[in-house]
Amino acid sequence: MKKHVRRLVSALAVYVVLLFLLLSAESADPSATIRSFWDAVWFSLITMTTVGYGDLAPVTLFGRAIGLFFALCSIGLLAALIGVGVTLLSGEFLPRLRLRLGKAKRWYAFQEENEDAAALARALRGEDADCLLIFPAGEKKLVEGPGVERLSWTPTELVRLRGGTAGLWLFFLGRKYWENINGALAACPAGAVCVCMAESPGDRFPANLVQFSPLEAMSRSYWKNHPLKEREKTVLLLGCGAAGGALLERALMTNVFQRGRSTAYHVFDDTADFAALHPEVVRALSGEHPGEDRLIFHTESWAEARNLLQKADRIILAYDDEKRNFEILEKIRTWFENEPTVHVYLSGHVPGVESFGGRDESMRPEFVMKDELNRRARLMNDIYNEDSGSPTAWEELSAFLRQSNIAAADHLIVKARFLLREEGLTELSASDCRRAYARYRELYPTQADLLQEMEHRRWMRFYQMYNWQYAPVRDNDQRRHPMLRPYEELSEADRRKDAYAWEMLGRLGEERSRDHS
Repeated sequence: MKKHVRRLVSALAVYVVLLFLLLSAESADPSATIRSFWDAVWFSLITMTTVGYGDLAPVTLFGRAIGLFFALCSIGLLAALIGVGVTLLSGEFLPRLRLRLGKAKRWYAFQEENEDAAALARALRGEDADCLLIFPAGEKKLVEGPGVERLSWTPTELVRLRGGTAGLWLFFLGRKYWENINGALAACPAGAVCVCMAESPGDRFPANLVQFSPLEAMSRSYWKNHPLKEREKTVLLLGCGAAGGALLERALMTNVFQRGRSTAYHVFDDTADFAALHPEVVRALSGEHPGEDRLIFHTESWAEARNLLQKADRIILAYDDEKRNFEILEKIRTWFENEPTVHVYLSGHVPGVESFGGRDESMRPEFVMKDELNRRARLMNDIYNEDSGSPTAWEELSAFLRQSNIAAADHLIVKARFLLREEGLTELSASDCRRAYARYRELYPTQADLLQEMEHRRWMRFYQMYNWQYAPVRDNDQRRHPMLRPYEELSEADRRKDAYAWEMLGRLGEERSRDHS
């Protein structure tokens, strides 16, 4: 746009200079008919459009030379001016005008138009048909339809156009994660919420930067849409690479249930990295503690574990190579008599296959922007602070403690399923929260230990995933914590600390009721 503006300004400047030169030359001759600036403008336009009324004409030699120049330019100069103007209107001016007129709508601006951005944009438009989707000019067009604007933008320009940062989201979803981080960090000072696709959370990032990874979004989506049923005691995970490892991490932190309900996870192939990265959770789930979940890494081929595959309640094919997942599915269907439930990690849907991992499932606002999840996590921290002797504001928490609160908020739906006895629950409405909390208040006096122990085990599982160990004195640098021990060994005061997470259901039900009133 700036290039076109410079050309237009330059052309107009030359034109104005010629008009003044023409007027200066003609005004010195008493017989001249061009006596004012507007006479010069009229003569130039009539000449360049080849109308030629003849009512005005230069009489001096220099004036006639300028007139000849106008005549030679003829329609060309006017066409150039019109062409530049049309380019401005169709290229940058109209999109900016539509943005100014749409300040009441939500704006979602993407630094790149790729498949991930397109999937998220479609999901955003599905939730809010009135939103505006902003993409860079000149990119390939993957998203079309009303409310799509394409222009060259910077965070500062969008904030200025909008007149503030409320309702403005900036997305950095390129393939190179460090470029996403750098772009988001550069944009954060403008004040808008910046969403960055990357793999590792930062501890000193600005408060308006939201970070997520595609694998995190995929694993959250999978366990939300395919919750573990109580009858499912044996789960087989084939492939523990990037995708399988993310699924297993999320499963072990999310699928934590009441005493007496446990799950055995049998993992095949690519297990070395997971075992090396999470030695404490591997040790905790090695079978030493009766009634606890089991985590078993197999060295033999999955095909050699025929009896195990026959009795499995769920098989997850999660190799990073999608072709391999599909080939193994066909082998299971062909060579095994009793086919169990099989979920297959695939980027696209195949008829007759229970697949997961596609962009349309994982690139959704709830997993990418995490607005509701982060809000719940903040509320969880507020509830904890109410009974804490040393409350800490959300902004002052380390990245690890923020993740701890997010994990607790993530587990709320598991608590609600337990209280309501509704295993297929995938969304928490205000009504669900109120019903679950009412049931919790009924159970708490008599079954306080059952509920508090469930939360304590979930809390320990999160810390064990990050390789914290028990020690009589807490040491954050060495990852030591005095409460990393069985529930029955805790003091009564420490046991009661695990009740605060259940109170979140009541608080959330109240807040949502106020929001809808």
